[in-house]
Amino acid sequence: MVLIENLVKTYNQGQNEVNALKGIDLHIDKGEIFGIIGLSGAGKSSLVRCLNLLETPTSGNIKIDDKDMIKLSKKELREARKKIGMVFQHFNLLSNSTIYENIAFPMRIDNKPKDYIDKRVKELLELVGLLDKKDMYPSMLSGGQKQRVGIARAIANNPSIVICDEATSALDPETTKSILSLLKDINKKLGITIIIITHEMDVIKHICNRVAILEEGKIAECGLVSDVFVKPKTKIARSFFDSVDVKLDNDVYKKALDGKGVVIKGIFIGETSTAPYISKMITKYNVEASILLGNIQHLDDTLIGTLVIKITGEDDNIQSAIKYLQENNVLVEEVNYES
Repeated sequence: MVLIENLVKTYNQGQNEVNALKGIDLHIDKGEIFGIIGLSGAGKSSLVRCLNLLETPTSGNIKIDDKDMIKLSKKELREARKKIGMVFQHFNLLSNSTIYENIAFPMRIDNKPKDYIDKRVKELLELVGLLDKKDMYPSMLSGGQKQRVGIARAIANNPSIVICDEATSALDPETTKSILSLLKDINKKLGITIIIITHEMDVIKHICNRVAILEEGKIAECGLVSDVFVKPKTKIARSFFDSVDVKLDNDVYKKALDGKGVVIKGIFIGETSTAPYISKMITKYNVEASILLGNIQHLDDTLIGTLVIKITGEDDNIQSAIKYLQENNVLVEEVNYES
């Protein structure tokens, strides 16, 4: 478990102070995949550096597996850091060493026996799908393969936590998906707590259980990814999690709005996303429904569908139709478009 309490980090730049972190409170449960997202300058890098104590916090507490990290001696801190794996944006591999040696490196530093290292490296190479690349050098690998090596190296010493600092930012979308799937697989097989630091919402949606949104050094919002996605409470959360752009900014949608009926955004969660509520609503309440926009997404293994629908008919029938959707656990929001 990771427990962060009232974490503050202030940098002194000459006569000026920069408040990078302004009282961060977070708890991350053992074995979960936790996302921290924010724009550039939100404080993500400072938070990462404080988590592994590369930066000493100005004030506050950081406990990892019940150890008060800030109060550890230098020797104790070195031991504690062995239980924190790091995966970096630009891989940080040793260019003059083979893939085998890159993964073996942290174990050699920890004075592990040669036979143990050899067995462990081969296990890790098989886990990340690179056993046939063990004698190659980083320059011979693709970006995705380099990151797989980075992940194998990060878990070489059996850490309890792995911090992924913008680990997919340098990768194309398909490679990103494969890396995230690998991390999810490692989380399930090994029970390692994974903390994802990113500015990419697709990463959060693909892999994380919970998310904290960082804004100007503070936690703006925190919760289950599906909850924050469906009901964002802050402007910054809405900017990240807006499920469908519902503004009518072209002639096709403007022509659909002829002054009649009501336009709603409906969010269908879990089983409701595949149930035939729209067709039943049309039949039951004698209304017509035109779908203007829509999508379906997977968030933490939860299916979430979003539809923007124009409903026409008698006013009472429209209201009854909307009430029917709400009674069946569809989140409904009336949309007022600007002309």
